Amino acid sequence: MGTIVKDVFEAARESGRSPGAIFLEMLELRFGIGQLGFSEYFDYELYKSDLSKAEKRAFGGWRGQSILEKMLVDVYSEFMTIDKVTMYAIFAGYGFPFPKILATYGNQRPIHGAPRLNNPEELIQYLLEPGRLPVYIKPSSSSFGRGNVLVDRWEDGKFVLGNKNCLDTNAMVAHLDDRRGLGWVLQQPLKAHHAVAELCGTDKISGLRIHSFLGSKGPTLTRAVWRVNGGNNDDDHFKFGTSGNLIAELDIESGSVKRVVTGFRKTRTQVANHPVTELPLTGFVIPYWREIRNLVCDAHLAFPGYLCPGWDIAICEDGPSILEVNSFGDIDTSQHAGRVGFIDDRFLSLLRDRNLTHGLRRENFIRWTLGRSPRQIDFPRAWSW
Repeated sequence: MGTIVKDVFEAARESGRSPGAIFLEMLELRFGIGQLGFSEYFDYELYKSDLSKAEKRAFGGWRGQSILEKMLVDVYSEFMTIDKVTMYAIFAGYGFPFPKILATYGNQRPIHGAPRLNNPEELIQYLLEPGRLPVYIKPSSSSFGRGNVLVDRWEDGKFVLGNKNCLDTNAMVAHLDDRRGLGWVLQQPLKAHHAVAELCGTDKISGLRIHSFLGSKGPTLTRAVWRVNGGNNDDDHFKFGTSGNLIAELDIESGSVKRVVTGFRKTRTQVANHPVTELPLTGFVIPYWREIRNLVCDAHLAFPGYLCPGWDIAICEDGPSILEVNSFGDIDTSQHAGRVGFIDDRFLSLLRDRNLTHGLRRENFIRWTLGRSPRQIDFPRAWSW
C-alpha cells in the first residue's frame, strides 16, 4: 500500500492534479467494466489528462480480462491452444501455413511423419546430425516465449544459440528436461521478410499479435500489434519492456505503423526509429498485409470456440505463417502499444452483436471481485452460436 500512496503523490506532481482526484479515478476504474488494478492504472499512465474519461474506462486489467475470457472462450476448446501439436494438426488439416515440424521430444507424439525423440541420447544424436542445424525448439504448452531457444550451430564442442550463448550437451538436455509439461516441438526456423530484416537489422522474426472477433457476420480484426525484434533476440516477445524488443500499434485497415514504444512505466519511451538500424518505424507498412488479414479471418473459422483469439503471425519472404493461436491473448500488449483501451466502443458493439454485454454489467464485475458467481450469464455457453 505504501508503494501505491507514493505513486499517487508522484502522479499528482507530474500531472498537476490533486492526489484525491487521482485516487477517486483509480477507484472508479477499479470497479468499472475493465476492473483496472491500481498498479495497472500507473502502468498505462492514466493519471495524465490527455485521455477522456470514456477513453480511460476502456482500459482493462487482468481481472477484467478474466471475465472476458470466461465469456469468450469455450472451455472445451481451450486445450487446442495449450497443446501446440494439436494446434498444428488443425492448421495442417485446413492447409494453413505454419512452421515446419522437424521432430518432437519428451511427452509428445509424432506429427506429420516427423520423428519422436524419446530420450536425451536421441535428442543429442538428432541435433548433431550433419546439416541438421539450425533448429528452433519451443515447449508445446508454454507461452510468452518461455523456454524457446534457437540452436544455431555446433562449434567447439558446444551448441551456439541464436543469442550467441553456448550450451554443452548436458546443459542442452537440462534446459529441455521438464517432465511436467507436454514436451517440446522442434521446428524449422523462420526468417523475416527482407524488408523487415533490413529495418530491424536481423532476419529473426518480428511477428504480429492480431486479435480477431467472430461476429454474427463472420470474423473481423479488432487489434494488431507488431512485436519488433530489437536486433539480437531469439524471440520477439516484449516481456514488459525487459527484452529489448519494441511493440508497435498498427492501423487495422492499412497495416501501417502508428506508434512504437520501448521500455515500461518509468522507462517507457515512444520512438520513431529502430534503435539498431535507425531506420524509420513509424509509417512502415507490414508486407503481405491483405494476405495476413485474409489468413486470420479464414483460420478463425477453424476455431469457433474462440470468439476473440490472439494470433501470432510471422512475416516471411513467401508470405505469412501462423506461429500459434491463443484462445484469447493478453489485452495488455495492445494497450501498451497504442495506449488505447481494449474494451472500447467498437469492441462493446461486437459484444452487443453477440448478445454478450450482460456479462459486463457492473454488478457482475463487483460480484466477481468478491469471489462470487456473476448473475445472468451462462458459462461456458455464452460463446455459443
